[in-house]
Amino acid sequence: MPDDPEMLEPDPAPRAQRASRADRRRHDDDDDFDDDDDDDDRDARYRPRRPGMKYDEDGNPLTSEDTLWALFAHLGLIVVGFLAPLIIFLVYRQKSPFVTRHAKAALNYAITHMVVVFGCIAVAAGIGFIVYGVSQDGMAGFVVGYALAIVGAMLAGLASIVSAVMGTVAAANGNPFRYPVCITFIS
Repeated sequence: MPDDPEMLEPDPAPRAQRASRADRRRHDDDDDFDDDDDDDDRDARYRPRRPGMKYDEDGNPLTSEDTLWALFAHLGLIVVGFLAPLIIFLVYRQKSPFVTRHAKAALNYAITHMVVVFGCIAVAAGIGFIVYGVSQDGMAGFVVGYALAIVGAMLAGLASIVSAVMGTVAAANGNPFRYPVCITFIS
């Protein structure tokens, strides 16, 4: 186990060449610090990880606020539809990549869900017109079309609720989530 608990990966440089933690802090605070004099060959994007802290897929630390707003983006689909992920996306697109990814996923799924529901209604109306044409009974065509539209919309709604709950659980745990059968409108 390394002496420095903030580091998860071992440093390839020998111990004598590594700067102490106090030296690193002093260099971080010093605006005139020259990177050419640094013996540390690690990537500039390196961020030491703290045990017990959650990180997103890019290695950025997650706060409880990030996970909460990502969770709201998915739950908002159930409560208010596409408005919740849209507002969260617009507010957090410059603040948190984790929240932005979850809001985009939820927003794309909401748009896909609307397309599927309207598609179900169009197909049901078409079948209703076909039944009317074959039977010459207006009520039969209306009932068949209406019943198919209701069943299709209910199945799509149930799939939306299940998927939103899965996204909520993933966001609460700090994991990435991709909705099944989702068209990417916003990338």
